[in-house]
Amino acid sequence: MEPCAAMRPAFLKGDEGTLLTSHEAEYIVEHLSCLGIDQVGSAAWIKQHANLEKLNLQAHYNTMALCDEFVMAALISHNKMDVLIHELLVIEIWLEKVFPHLLPALAVQATTMTLGLLLYHEATIINLLEVALFHSEACEALGSDALLELADYTYRKVVYLNTKAWEDASAKERTASEMVNLKPEEEVEDKVARNRFCAGVCALSVLRYLTDYISSLSPCVMARLLDCHDVVMALIPLVESAPWTRKRKSGDKRWVEKYSKGKWSEVPPADRYLLVEPDVQLWLAINNLLVDLKCRNKYAYDSYRRSQVLKLHKYVNDLLLDQLPVLKDLRWVLEELQLKILNTDPDRGGLILEQVPALRESMLRRDDWQELAQKQLLTILANEAPNQSAMNERVLEMMRMFEFGELMEPPTCAACGGQAVNRCSRCKTEWYCGKACQVRVWQKHKKACELLVRASHNQPNKIVQA
Repeated sequence: MEPCAAMRPAFLKGDEGTLLTSHEAEYIVEHLSCLGIDQVGSAAWIKQHANLEKLNLQAHYNTMALCDEFVMAALISHNKMDVLIHELLVIEIWLEKVFPHLLPALAVQATTMTLGLLLYHEATIINLLEVALFHSEACEALGSDALLELADYTYRKVVYLNTKAWEDASAKERTASEMVNLKPEEEVEDKVARNRFCAGVCALSVLRYLTDYISSLSPCVMARLLDCHDVVMALIPLVESAPWTRKRKSGDKRWVEKYSKGKWSEVPPADRYLLVEPDVQLWLAINNLLVDLKCRNKYAYDSYRRSQVLKLHKYVNDLLLDQLPVLKDLRWVLEELQLKILNTDPDRGGLILEQVPALRESMLRRDDWQELAQKQLLTILANEAPNQSAMNERVLEMMRMFEFGELMEPPTCAACGGQAVNRCSRCKTEWYCGKACQVRVWQKHKKACELLVRASHNQPNKIVQA
């Protein structure tokens, strides 16, 4: 038995756990490049998105299966971590500045596949970074400029989690009939909200990893998070608001759902106070920033900061410590604060000049967003399907990635979200708990199903494109 097999989760199939071999992953990583905002939606961009999606899926599988993490190793050895940060900023700005101008036209003219690529790109990259940056060597492989940009990005997402995330998370669940009658723009806006929320939660994990290794990273990162953004004050409200927890109701039925591992799940009443992944990442980030000695020496308390931090005291109870014993030192710090043992004279470390990020600012230094949107609309629509062969190949790539992703979790019903036991006999990609649910969403699935079946009959199996 292979070394990792004994500890692999039962639902992971070891013999099917390769979307990419280590050599294929290294080849793809070696050819990753920085693409500008003008290139979003181009043929080169679409190809790179597909490759990033493969890397992301394989990296997650390697982590879950406790196997060799060759994707992360390749990103480090080929110095491509900074490229991921560049691509993350590009798609963030594009979604903010260009996409709103494109929305009406793309909602009507673009295929579901094209919209999926554009809207899911940010979540794909931050999800890949989430896997890689768990390791200190990946954090340390980032240049100081990239680290600052990433620190700023995660702070912007924390601000989002404190504001618009509530609206995105509490979006109304639509019935099958409502989905069929949904206007194209409304459907796209729903997808934007889902992907924006996913990226925000992933960014919280990335912030936690930055705080894990903050003492060994460039001092500018600590200065940026504590002095410039005061990220501690931004994180504390999330303990109480927790946008990844929502209350739902249908008729007389009421229940609570929590967001973890990329999806919303109903929480049994007995488990209401159990932490989910975003809760854990939030508490660990706060713990790192308040307990780490270098951070404590740098972070000066005034009366406002003290009052806000002390709000945590009621939450750091035995129930929390049973789940996260590492927080025992945080309890001690809070008790110190109650006794007014404060650091009011922070250690500035003798720094005279403050390093600031410049990449995002340089990308924003233009005002032709509407003109760019008009040009890109033609590019995006032209690259949707240069010919039927290219479309078939693209669909097959998506099918392989979808099927590989299924290996990492038990299948769920596409209609009701329950445990699935059957899947579509034609395309074999969509799962259902029974005949009733399959009939319920068939009209929505029919076109995609026919396209997938046609593509599978017309194209050979092909994985790697650099």
